[in-house]
Amino acid sequence: MEKSKKSIRFLILTAAIHALIFITGGIILYQLQGEEEYQTQETTETLFQEVSETLTVRSSSMQKTVDVQGRVRAEYRLELFPEVQGKIVAGNKPFREGVYFKKGEVLFQIDDREARLQLYSSRSNFQTLAASLLPDIKLDYPERMDLYEKWYDSLHPEKSLPAIPDFDHPAMDRFLTSRGIYNRYYQIKSAEDRLDKFSVRAPFSGTLSAAKAEPGQSVGPQFHAGTFLDPDRYLLTVSVRQSDLNHIEIGDTAVLTDRQNSGRWTGRVVRMNPSVDVKSQAVEIYLEVEGRSIREGMFLEGVMTGGDSLQITEIPKTALLRNGYVYAVVEGVIRQVPVNVVDVGHQTVKVTGLDGEVTVLRDANRAMAGQMIGEERR
Repeated sequence: MEKSKKSIRFLILTAAIHALIFITGGIILYQLQGEEEYQTQETTETLFQEVSETLTVRSSSMQKTVDVQGRVRAEYRLELFPEVQGKIVAGNKPFREGVYFKKGEVLFQIDDREARLQLYSSRSNFQTLAASLLPDIKLDYPERMDLYEKWYDSLHPEKSLPAIPDFDHPAMDRFLTSRGIYNRYYQIKSAEDRLDKFSVRAPFSGTLSAAKAEPGQSVGPQFHAGTFLDPDRYLLTVSVRQSDLNHIEIGDTAVLTDRQNSGRWTGRVVRMNPSVDVKSQAVEIYLEVEGRSIREGMFLEGVMTGGDSLQITEIPKTALLRNGYVYAVVEGVIRQVPVNVVDVGHQTVKVTGLDGEVTVLRDANRAMAGQMIGEERR
C-alpha cells in the first residue's frame, strides 16, 4: 500500500516537471519568434526607408549655354608666294609689317623687264604675220576685209592683244588657222597673263602681318614672301561636343573676353564644320568676332547662348543611373525614366526629360523598378 502511494506521487511529480518544462519552452519559443518577427519587420521598414528616400524636383525653362575658347584668326588671310622668279624691286609703298594696302594696290613688284621685252617682240612678230595675210584676205574674202583691217589696225607691240573678231566665215577661219594666227594669238595671251604675275597685288584691302622679302632679293615660287590679312574681320575657331550641336545654330552669339579681362567682344556663329575630329570627337564651329582692339593670335573664351529654351531639372548625381535613366515615382510606382544630361556639376547634374514637378529617388542604385510606395509603407 505504501509503495503504491509513493508510485502515484512520483508520477504526479514527473508530470508536473514535464508540464513546467513544456510551458517554459513554449514561452521562450514565443518570445524568440516575436523578437525575430519584430527584427524582420524593423529591418524591412529600415531597408525600405533607405531605398525609397525621395526628392521632389521641378524643371525650369532656360537656354542652353556652351563654353567656348580658342584663338583668333583673320577671316581673310593670304600667304604670299610668287608664281614667277626674279628680283624684288622697290614699290610705291614699303613691303613691311603693318603697312596698309587698298584692294588692287601692288604689294611687291618683281623685275619684269626681260619678260616684258620678250612679250613686245612676240606681239611685233604677230603683227607682221597678220599684215602678211592682208592681200590674200582682200582677194579671197573681200566681204570680210573691212573687219579684218579694223582688227589689224588695233594691234600694237606695247598694248594687250585684242581678241580676234568673229568673222562668221568657216572658210576664212580655216585659212587663218592654217597660217597660225590662232596658235600665235593664244601663246601671246598666255605670256600676257604671266607678265601680270610679276606684280603681286592685294586681293582685298588689308595689312601685312609678315614681310620677308627685301628689294634686290631673288625670289621664286617656293619663297614665302609674307602674310597679308584683313584687320577688320576675324574668326574664332572653337571645338564643341557633338551633344552641344543640337543647341547651336547659325547666328547664335557669344560674349568673349581674354584671360587678362582687358575687353569684351561679341562672336557670332557663321559656319560649322560638317566633320567630327577623329581624336577629340569634337566638332569645330567658327564665330565671326567684332569689336575694337582685336588682334590675330589672341586667345578668347566665353559663353555662347543659343537655340530654343529647354526644360532643365537639377538632380543629385546619385539619382542618375549609368544607362541614362532615373527612378521616378509615377502614380505610386517606381518607374525608370530616360533623361539627357546637359551639364555636370560637382554634386549634381542638369538633365532634360523631367518636365514639371517630379518625385525621384535620391539613390538610384538602391531602388527596384515596379516597387509600390503606398503598399510597402502599409
